[in-house]
Amino acid sequence: MSTIAPPVALMPARAPALVSEPSQAAEAAERRRAEHAAMLGAEAMPDKAEVRLDAEAQRFVHTLTDTSTAEMLRKYPSEAQLAYSRAVMAYLRTLSGE
Repeated sequence: MSTIAPPVALMPARAPALVSEPSQAAEAAERRRAEHAAMLGAEAMPDKAEVRLDAEAQRFVHTLTDTSTAEMLRKYPSEAQLAYSRAVMAYLRTLSGE
């Protein structure tokens, strides 16, 4: 009785590992990523967050301020919304007789 040997798989010859310099596209992408990171770091970030109660409007007012320039970056609610709330509260005080 004869034995049958399994077929021998032919392995392709391995190509040597290619170590090449980064392509122009990769360099451009890395440069763009670095520029974007620098731009994000340069944006004005609020240094001071404040929450106070506007007594007339009976609403909390949130403000974000950049302390280096003393510029108010965001305010919520807006001045128009506060004016409306103040008018409503004045009306309610008038109705209650205060």
